[in-house]
Amino acid sequence: MGVIVLYAAGIREAIASNDLEKMKAVAEQAKQTVKEQGDLSAALVELLEAIESLKK
Repeated sequence: MGVIVLYAAGIREAIASNDLEKMKAVAEQAKQTVKEQGDLSAALVELLEAIESLKK
């Protein structure tokens, strides 16, 4: 299976497929991506705060 872009829709697509192997593969890829990227949500908050501070 190829690389799946991991965003909510891609993960939900795997869930909707009811294909256990696809779901496992997407879950493993998601875990690896989270491990590599860390807390993307926190980084986004920092970016938005930096943008706001530059607007002032």
